[in-house]
Amino acid sequence: MNSRRPYLTKLSQFAWLASFWFAVHFIWATLLPVVIPARVERLVALEVYGSRLGIVLGLGALVSAVLQLTIGFISDSSESRLGRRKPYIIIGVLASTAALLYLVEAPFYWHLVVAYFLVQIFLNLASVPYQSMMPDLVPERYHGRAAAMMGLFDLTGKLSGLLAVGAVISGVGAGAASVAATIPGYTLLGVAYCMLLLGLGIAVVLKTPSYPQIPQAGFLRFRFVQEGRPAPLEILRQYVKFEFARNPNFVKLACSRAAILLGYYTFVPLVYRFCVTNLNVSESERGMAAVLLAAIILGAVAGNLAGGYLSDRIGKRRVIFLGMSVSIVFMIPVIFAHSFAQAAYFGAALGVGWGAFIAADWAFAFTLIPKERTARYMGVWDLTALAPQMVARSNPTLPYSVRCVLWESG
Repeated sequence: MNSRRPYLTKLSQFAWLASFWFAVHFIWATLLPVVIPARVERLVALEVYGSRLGIVLGLGALVSAVLQLTIGFISDSSESRLGRRKPYIIIGVLASTAALLYLVEAPFYWHLVVAYFLVQIFLNLASVPYQSMMPDLVPERYHGRAAAMMGLFDLTGKLSGLLAVGAVISGVGAGAASVAATIPGYTLLGVAYCMLLLGLGIAVVLKTPSYPQIPQAGFLRFRFVQEGRPAPLEILRQYVKFEFARNPNFVKLACSRAAILLGYYTFVPLVYRFCVTNLNVSESERGMAAVLLAAIILGAVAGNLAGGYLSDRIGKRRVIFLGMSVSIVFMIPVIFAHSFAQAAYFGAALGVGWGAFIAADWAFAFTLIPKERTARYMGVWDLTALAPQMVARSNPTLPYSVRCVLWESG
């Protein structure tokens, strides 16, 4: 067994490792707000559209929540000659490509449900262990810069996904006939999904070291307890054993992140109505909502890089506080802006604070997570982003706004 941890210390190594995050967020940025709703609209009658969309998204959210905790537990309890993370990335990437192609070409509604179920399983199978590689392989003194790379590919993946949707799928939301005319666009997106997953997934597997390497374990084997043959009840005990009482700082950080992200996911779907009502943007200029979101994201990219560097210099807590303070300060002039140009300008400044918060928040989480339970805690960390999205979407005033912002802006 190779017990020596192969630490990564160079910015280029952080970039290679974080690059797969671009593919993951490109997919979710297009799949959830655009592709799934439009495919459901294409496959069901309009009078049952809302309930059928709710089934798909609700099932997906439930499956994702369970899997993020379960896959992390299994990954932490695995042994392999490739380390405890890479086998899941390989299996997840290969299976996800097939599931995504099935999803974009699903001929009937229930095929779509099955395809989305498979996508949730296999993308989570790859992404939860993948995220754990960063705290596994990066020393604490570099957590800020490594988290900045994760944030950079997160933000650029989302931005690229929105741009891709606008480029290949126009007129979505105008009705089933319009969607039917753009079906080839979904095929094109499916191919893009597969190319990104395969290309960046292979890059992560080949360009990052494996830890811990156990050659006699072969490709993959499980070890849920250290000694003896585990009984089912012992496995269950290990599964539910998080020991949060020993890590109160992680609990506080996770709860604060969930509260902050709830505000973010509530705000984003209302950007379109904000532009029309507050900024007097005409309804014929629906794309301006996407421009405002792009300004915020571009500011966040700059703030993310600066925040990651500063986290390693002045401390993660300080940067988290500074980032949120900047966001709050500039949120006020965005809300009361008298023109679109003012809103975009102050929105970019708001984004700088938001990006700094993202980098420092991730870096602090990397530091607080126990090294032998990395994937378990990363699964909990993912839930702090999933739960606010579920709560925000449960607001009955949001579905129309979501469609306005992300469909009609194309």
